[in-house]
Amino acid sequence: HVIDQAVTIIRHRDIKCIFTTPRLLESLSLRMSLADAGIRGVFAGGTTMTPQYVKFIQEEVLEGKINYAPTYGNTLMGLAISKKRGPGEYSLTYYAPQPRAILRVVDPDDSTKIVDYGEYGRVELTTMTKEFFVPRFLERDEAIRRPECDEFPWDGVGDVRPFQSGTKAVIEGVY
Repeated sequence: HVIDQAVTIIRHRDIKCIFTTPRLLESLSLRMSLADAGIRGVFAGGTTMTPQYVKFIQEEVLEGKINYAPTYGNTLMGLAISKKRGPGEYSLTYYAPQPRAILRVVDPDDSTKIVDYGEYGRVELTTMTKEFFVPRFLERDEAIRRPECDEFPWDGVGDVRPFQSGTKAVIEGVY
């Protein structure tokens, strides 16, 4: 019923941007052309997005016509946006919304050690605002540690997936 509601709203309102999970976005695209409906931008997050899946979303689901902004985050951190990708780049790297949140990729067996660049490890989040401080919270995700870039002068997390999904079967839903 969520897809039915979204289709109705998009068809009868002047909607230009949507925020959804990749799986719901895919289901929505089976019912309508989002580009033809006037959608110009999509924020998506909440489930794993492999490079192959990002390519599928951009080229097939969004028909290469809609700006796609993958996000990673939660209530503790807010949203980490993905680094701008060039043509043919589909691997995602996210950068935390510093200074309120810091992401590190740590050794799953010893969270005091940061993994080397290019290696998978467990995602660790530190959040600090005026009202709230959560130090070194181990997320339910793992990622590749990625270096800083021109846009973000701090480490990023790449190819995020559920923790230990590289070694055991993990079932993901729409969120």
